[in-house]
Amino acid sequence: MEPGYLVYGRTMKTLLNLKEKVITIKERITRLIEELPSVRNKAKENIEKSQENQKKYHDQKKLKEGFNIGDKVLYYDASKEKQWSGKLEEKWKGPYYIHEIISKGSYQIKTIEGKIMKTPVNGELLKEYIDRRNFEVIVRI
Repeated sequence: MEPGYLVYGRTMKTLLNLKEKVITIKERITRLIEELPSVRNKAKENIEKSQENQKKYHDQKKLKEGFNIGDKVLYYDASKEKQWSGKLEEKWKGPYYIHEIISKGSYQIKTIEGKIMKTPVNGELLKEYIDRRNFEVIVRI
């Protein structure tokens, strides 16, 4: 549906379609009264349906329940995201340990050697570290 039609009740004129068929005032009023409200309701239903789908997608991406103290995590190095020079370098640093849970989704992490990082880290920049020694491959045929 065209936005101009939903707002003004007619298609917008552009350079490509300057020749528009002529209709009488009676036909125009009839369209505005009978056709336009149903088209607007249909557009409203489509918008609500789209918003529901977007909400479902957003809710799927919500934060995990979080990490516990002592969990092994990887830390995302956001500075490498914009650099061309670091294109092939690893974007995840670590592993680190969760040292302290500060508040809603922020953590204090420490290195394997025990050095505590000064700045707290947002939980969205962390992901669970899966050790390769304990990793099992399951092949299904």
